[in-house]
Amino acid sequence: MKTKHWKALAALGLCAVMTSSVYVALPAIEPMQTMAAEGEEVKVSDLVIKFLAVPEYEPNRYTKSNGGKWAPEELEKGLLIKAEMKLGEGNPEGMMAPLKYSFMDITADIDANQATGDITITYNGLTLKMKAGSTTATLNNGKTEKTLTMQSELTPYFKAVENEQDDKGNQYYACYLPVKFTAEALGANVMWNDAMHRMEMAFAFYYSDAAVEPVTNSKSNYTTKKMESDSNNYNTLKDRITVSDKVTAEDVTKNVKEMVSAAVMVCDPTYQNEDGGWGKTNKDWDLLNETFPQFCPHAYSTIDNGATHGHIKFLTRVIRLSKEYPDLFAGYQAELDTIEKGFWKGMKYVLDAQTESGGWTQYWPYGVGYFGNITFNDNAMPDMMEVVYAMSYDKGLTRSTFCDDFAWARTDAKNQTDNVKAVGLTQENFQTSWDKSLRFTLDAQVVVDGVKTGWAQQYDEDLDKPVPTGGRAFELPSVCTAESATVLRVLCNIENPTDEIKTAIESYYNWTKEIGFTGYKLYNITDRTRELGKDRLVLQDGTQTKMYGRFYGLDITGEYYGLDISKKLTSSKFYEIFSGRDGIANYTQNLGMHERRSGYSYTNTNTESNAKKLYDAWAAALNQ
Repeated sequence: MKTKHWKALAALGLCAVMTSSVYVALPAIEPMQTMAAEGEEVKVSDLVIKFLAVPEYEPNRYTKSNGGKWAPEELEKGLLIKAEMKLGEGNPEGMMAPLKYSFMDITADIDANQATGDITITYNGLTLKMKAGSTTATLNNGKTEKTLTMQSELTPYFKAVENEQDDKGNQYYACYLPVKFTAEALGANVMWNDAMHRMEMAFAFYYSDAAVEPVTNSKSNYTTKKMESDSNNYNTLKDRITVSDKVTAEDVTKNVKEMVSAAVMVCDPTYQNEDGGWGKTNKDWDLLNETFPQFCPHAYSTIDNGATHGHIKFLTRVIRLSKEYPDLFAGYQAELDTIEKGFWKGMKYVLDAQTESGGWTQYWPYGVGYFGNITFNDNAMPDMMEVVYAMSYDKGLTRSTFCDDFAWARTDAKNQTDNVKAVGLTQENFQTSWDKSLRFTLDAQVVVDGVKTGWAQQYDEDLDKPVPTGGRAFELPSVCTAESATVLRVLCNIENPTDEIKTAIESYYNWTKEIGFTGYKLYNITDRTRELGKDRLVLQDGTQTKMYGRFYGLDITGEYYGLDISKKLTSSKFYEIFSGRDGIANYTQNLGMHERRSGYSYTNTNTESNAKKLYDAWAAALNQ
C-alpha cells in the first residue's frame, strides 16, 4: 500500500499563477482544507497544477498539466456525450457534465452508485459526498465536516446511455455533476472562457503518490512510447548486441542486460493486464527505471496507437535474438521464461479480442461507445492482421520481416511447448484468425456508386456485414485514405493472392487516381487567438499539385450527410468531407472546427503516390 503525502492548499495565501487562458488564484475556498503546518513556506514550485476544461458544445474535455498544451479527450470514454446546460446556453452556472474521467486526471476518484444515488469523490485529502436529486452535499477534510448547498436545478443525476452496457453487462449510466459547484468544493479556481464556450478549472496540490508518474526519458532505447511505435525493430536490436566500430564488447553486455530488463518490464503485471493486453500510453516512460512498476497507472487493454501489437513485436524479437545468440543471453534463462510467458499471454489476447466477424475492436474487453467499433484507424486492425499472418505463414510476398520475427513462435506453437500449452493455443488457431480477418477486410471494402473504393476507419461490430460507422465526432462514416493505405500494405504482402485479393488491391489503386483536387494549398497561419496558436486553411492559389482528403463520402450526391456538394473542391464524383467536433459535414475544412483543423490532418498530397508505391512493388513481386 502506497503512503500518501497529502497537503491541501486552501487558505495558504499563495500567489497567483498565470498560465495560458486560465488564471489560477489560490486559495480557492476557505480554511476548510488547511493542513499545512503553521508558518510553513509554500512555493508554487512545490505544487502539482492540473487544468481541466469542459466545453459547452463538444462531447469532450481538455486537460493539461502545469501550463502545457491542452489535450482533448472524451468526457466519458468513447461515448461522445456532451455537457448539459441546465440554466440555458452560455450560462456557466448551469453546466452539468460527467466528470469521472476528467477527475482521474487530477488524481481524484468518483464512486457513483446509480442504484442508491450515492456519489463520493475523494481528492487531495478531501471527501465530497453528494446524492442524486439532493441539494445537500458534505465536504470532509479528515478533521472537520461542513455542509454545502447547491441549486435545485443543478442536483446530480444519472443518465442512461443508449445501447451501452457497463463491464458487468448492465445498463451504462453517466453520472452528471454540477461542474462549477463540484470543482470549487474541491478547491479549484473556476472561470468561464466565453470565447471558447467552456468551463476552465485549475487544481493545485502538493506532491502525493497518486500524482506521481513513472520517470520519462525520451533518449532511452526502451520507453513505453517506443514499444507502441514499434521502433525497436529486429535490425535495430541486433545492432545493439553486435560488436562493431560503434559497439564494444562491453556495450554488448550492457545492451543485452537492458534489452532483457525492458522485455521483463513489458511483461510486468503492473503494465501487462491480466487479459494479456496492454493499455496505450503515448508517453516516454522509461521501462529501465525502477519507478515504472511502482507508479505505472492502469489502462484498459487496447490495440490503438500501437498498443499490444507493438509490445508483442518487441517481445518476439528479443526472444528471436536470444535463440540466435544463446551465448550472449546465457544466464538470463529465468528472465527469458518470463518474457516468453508474457508473449504467449499477449498472443492469447490477440485471439480472444477478435470478434466473431473477424475484426478487432479498438478496446477489448472494455468497449463502450466507439471504442467497441472494429477499428482500422491508426493501423489498429492492419497491425493485428500482420501478427496473425506472421503466426500462419513463413514469408510474405513483398516483406517477410514479421514472418522472420515470429518463426520461433510458429515452431513452438506447432510443437506445443509448455508455455504455449499453458495458454491453450494451437497453430490452427492463428490460421483461423487470419482467414477470418482477411474475409472481413475483403467484405469491408466500400462500394460507392458501383465502384470499389477503399476502407472506412471504423465498422459497426454488431452487424452481420461490415458497415462503416463513425468514431469521434469529427470522424464521420466515410472512406478513409490514410486507413486504406495500411490495409493495402497488408493485402499486398499476401503470398499467392487469390483473384479476389488482386481485385481489392487493383480497385483501391485505381480509385486513388480518380479522387483529389487541384488549385489549392494547405496554409499554416500563426494565430495566437487560436487554441493551438495557429490556424490551418485550404486556400486557392492555382497550384497543380493534387491534394486529397482524408475522408470521402459514402455516396456521390451528398444526401448521406445532408451536404450540398455543388461547392465541392473536386471535379470527381467522389467528394471529400470535413467535420469538426460538432459532427457536421462540410465540403471544406475552412468552415468551422477551428481547433480540429489545426490539430488534425484532413488533407494530404500523397494518397495516390503511396498507393502506387505499394502497387508497383506488389506487381513486381507477382511477376518474379
